[in-house]
Amino acid sequence: MDLTMAARSVLELIASEGASLSDDVNEVEQKVREAVLRVGAKAAEMHLAGRPLGYEGSSRACPNTYCGCDQRFVGYRPRTLATLLGQVALGRAYYHCPRCGSSCCPYDEACGLGPGHESVGLAKAAALVAAMDPFAPAAQVLAELTGQRLGDRTVHRLARRVGAAASEQERQGAVRMAAWSALPAEARPARLYVAVDGVMVHREQWNEAKCVTCYWEEGEGDRAVRHARYAVRFESADLFKAFAWSLACRCGLESAAEVVLLGDGAAWIWDHVWNVLGERAVCITDWYHVMEHVWACGKALSGEGTAATEAWVKERETMLWEGRWRQLVQSLRDERKGARSPPKRRALEELETYLANQGDRLAYDRFRAAGYDIGSGRVESACKHVVAVRMKRSGMIWSDGGAQDILSLRAVRLNGWWDQFWATKPLLANAA
Repeated sequence: MDLTMAARSVLELIASEGASLSDDVNEVEQKVREAVLRVGAKAAEMHLAGRPLGYEGSSRACPNTYCGCDQRFVGYRPRTLATLLGQVALGRAYYHCPRCGSSCCPYDEACGLGPGHESVGLAKAAALVAAMDPFAPAAQVLAELTGQRLGDRTVHRLARRVGAAASEQERQGAVRMAAWSALPAEARPARLYVAVDGVMVHREQWNEAKCVTCYWEEGEGDRAVRHARYAVRFESADLFKAFAWSLACRCGLESAAEVVLLGDGAAWIWDHVWNVLGERAVCITDWYHVMEHVWACGKALSGEGTAATEAWVKERETMLWEGRWRQLVQSLRDERKGARSPPKRRALEELETYLANQGDRLAYDRFRAAGYDIGSGRVESACKHVVAVRMKRSGMIWSDGGAQDILSLRAVRLNGWWDQFWATKPLLANAA
């Protein structure tokens, strides 16, 4: 049968059910798709019927190593799956161990089928839309795109399950830091940027999600392509450094000719993340965060929106831009000593302390000459499009585990690791 004959059979099926097709291409598209999906589901059932799905002989070794007995073939157990084509029924070989009571269907394990009623393809689609939208709208999007309907609770369950598997894979990558044995790198960048920031998420209480973005460029000039990878974790700074290291290693930390660490000035970034990137990493305090501190001090001295404030800030901005941060710290110290107002003295002291603590991370003249980025806009953007657009919508309150599961799932998708992740059969992982 050629394609034309198959198409004619679909039209005959539609007609046999009393339906007629108009000239409206939208109506034709919808009705033909529904018919094709039903034909596809039936074809899948026919193909699988009678095949030895998971049959390994009359017995197989019991997977429980302490048992030492064999699982025996009992028969074929039916299972109906919700697939991208529709409902598909099949029968799989079922084995049971008379000694320890363990049982399994090897076919389910080989195909990566979880305990639910969804095929891997449908679960993959459900997890994808749930990573992008809240669960109820995600279920609607799934139905519109695939023609298959799952309840929002089912979409939630699937997303949590595979998200927990993604989170565990992140954790396993971080654990490897104890032996300094990273996963293979996917790139060999000439210059690797590691940018770190935090964003608050409303879980059972407000918590900081620490975000690391690794990015690099391939090619030169107009043909340069910028790549970015993300990891977001609700961890202490001491634990988060292992996740930052793991991601950086996957992005080519060991082979990179240059490594640049960008942060907003928070002490934990330099005290923890820098230590695992190596002493050769160039540390840069984000220019825009520094200027926010300068503006805050200027407003405290001369008021908001005044010409005096703008002039004061402009002068100190020039000093920073030219790398004269030591001179700026000394000028702030001198100005503080001459200030009579306690609030003004306090504002000057806070800026002086902040800049002094940053030290050589403020050498913007040298950084600009080397062609380094001096702003952490990449990681701030990541905080928005990786975290905020999914996790910080109106009224959202997340469970502790649920927040991490969805963020890990989003990272897998945005990092371009989606198919690679699903090849690990995440539906077989333990339930969240």
